[in-house]
Amino acid sequence: MTISVYIKRLVTGTAGLIGPERRDVMSRRRGILYITGVLILVAPIVLWIISGIATNPDPVFAPVERSGKTPEAALTSFTELAELDPRELVHRGRERYRKEVHEYRCVLVKQERIGKKLSAVQEVEVRFRESPRMVYMLWLKNADQAKRALFMEDGAFVDKKGRKLARVEPAGAVVSLFVKDIMIPIHGPEARKTSRRSIDECGFGATFQLLERYNAVAAERGVLDLRYRGTGLVDGRPTYVIMRNLPYEGEGGVYPDARMIMHLDQEWLLPVAVYSYADHEEKHLLGSYVFTQIELNPIFSEDAFEF
Repeated sequence: MTISVYIKRLVTGTAGLIGPERRDVMSRRRGILYITGVLILVAPIVLWIISGIATNPDPVFAPVERSGKTPEAALTSFTELAELDPRELVHRGRERYRKEVHEYRCVLVKQERIGKKLSAVQEVEVRFRESPRMVYMLWLKNADQAKRALFMEDGAFVDKKGRKLARVEPAGAVVSLFVKDIMIPIHGPEARKTSRRSIDECGFGATFQLLERYNAVAAERGVLDLRYRGTGLVDGRPTYVIMRNLPYEGEGGVYPDARMIMHLDQEWLLPVAVYSYADHEEKHLLGSYVFTQIELNPIFSEDAFEF
């Protein structure tokens, strides 16, 4: 046996073995070397698969809290937020309105049940400014008790009893011969003859405020049923449709309606339509308020709020 062959046997651990024993050992050694080589080749692939599993789990949506602290990255769209927590979607709409909208102009298409009578569909131009608050309503179609009305958060619109007042031009040719305009309490009986809502409850901000007020009362009593109903269309603009059911007990009760349907504009998150019903079957309309031809933050002329 040559020196080179002997050294090879020392390295492989077969020195001193002969015949079949040496062949078995060599076979085992080759097997170990093959396995080791395969492991070296596949190790990067295995590590890549394991790391992918550890760092890219299937997405799980946590419950949405009304605190507004839910990361935007956790939701891919407002549609998902509407499905998970419609109350939070409404809350975000109100916050966006507070931050971004200072004044607006629109045409309000409304119909209301006053007493037992359902009014004709009215069209009213609305001019609104947040600070100081001003609401100017001018009837364009089917004026009933008033042709126009103006309300301002101003000392001139408060009487000696501290009641808020609106300046109103009565409708009717005969009346206008004797009275050009009058100041009436906005929460008094005369105002209630013209609308289910007072003039300071007109507009997007007041609609949000009324909605959240009754939602809070119903939630505290454990009867709030607020859910996402799908998508809709108002004045050619796509909306999210929110439905609310309440244990309505009639006029003068705790809640304003049995069922409310609200359309939130998908871009602005503003309540561009509200339908109020006395029943869950939506057969007995109490009031409908649809905001059309909306202009956000327009440049009003100096006389835009002059009566």
